[in-house]
Amino acid sequence: MKSVSDNKGITLIVLIITIIVLLIIAGISISGGIQGIDKADENRAISDLAKVQHAVTQRYTKYNLTKDNSLIVGTKVDLEDLTDVPNSINWKVLQFTTGDTASTHPERKYYRLSKSDLENLGLTGDYQGSSYIVNYYSGEVYDEGERETSNGDVLYKTATENEASELGDEIIKEGLQVWYDAINNTGSGHSSSTTTWKDLSGNGNDAEITTTGSSLNWQSNCLATNKAESIKTPWTFSTSHTISVVIEPLEFFNYNTIWENFNTANDNESWISSSGYWNVRSSSGTYITYQNAITLNKKIHIDVIVDNENNNCMSYINGIEKNTLSGGIRLNGGKLIFNGGIQNTKGKNNYYTMKVYNKALSADEIKHNYILDKNKYGIEE
Repeated sequence: MKSVSDNKGITLIVLIITIIVLLIIAGISISGGIQGIDKADENRAISDLAKVQHAVTQRYTKYNLTKDNSLIVGTKVDLEDLTDVPNSINWKVLQFTTGDTASTHPERKYYRLSKSDLENLGLTGDYQGSSYIVNYYSGEVYDEGERETSNGDVLYKTATENEASELGDEIIKEGLQVWYDAINNTGSGHSSSTTTWKDLSGNGNDAEITTTGSSLNWQSNCLATNKAESIKTPWTFSTSHTISVVIEPLEFFNYNTIWENFNTANDNESWISSSGYWNVRSSSGTYITYQNAITLNKKIHIDVIVDNENNNCMSYINGIEKNTLSGGIRLNGGKLIFNGGIQNTKGKNNYYTMKVYNKALSADEIKHNYILDKNKYGIEE
């Protein structure tokens, strides 16, 4: 017969086991409850993000009709001042680092929306104290309070994938001396036979196109050259300047001219040599070479600045600065020619647009023009 003490021992063990099991069950229930709450919060944050974007795009539509600046609510922010922003966010609207353009395009600035701003947009939910970074023009919305979900999904949405600039949809006009556009090569539309490329800057610097042994090959958006054509302009190398070209090289050979000084060899020119080398020269014996910069049958946006005041030469590819060459600047008054020159070294290229300024454009201005040309001519990086 078991003693009473034995029964008590067994009962105590059973009780302890029962308590442990109950604690385990309770822990599982609590953990599941917390996870359920977290998931509910994430779903709420995702839903709120969509609601804010809808309100912002609706407000932009109204602003676009009325141009009433009071409709643009929020506190203007500089993207550079934002902290802990996920690296996966690529803001769509280029913000200038100098000057203030809010008076002309306030809808393209970035703003932080507080709860009162959200209420102004017609949103009356709790929003858990979050604030949002938004751009009315692009429809971008970023929840800087929550930032991302537990899975690492960033709480960011955009209504457009195209890059844009806060300065609007027109190229930089200040200092513009020459502007050729193959889509509008006559100034009043496109011609497949014109031998005069109209200057759209309003300065009358129309280019004369000559060819030897073949007819001009105008495409709908470019002039296709075949080592026989020259695009001669009346513009002269006499001041600081920026030359900007969208080009598609079709063949590598020893000296494929992009542009040149028609009057003097080895001054103020740019050319492509074998294996995709891109060369820039501001004066004889002084030039920059980039290896593997050019890919055949691929459009590229190049800019070269010759800054006489600071005695340097700068180059850009697709809006990104590549190099600065100090010293050796020479401006001798020779005329600018594309696809040929005094050395008669013509290339096989497609020319989409060319622009010349009588000043050194800023890095922001070059980036602005690049964004517009990229969208217009389909440049792929």
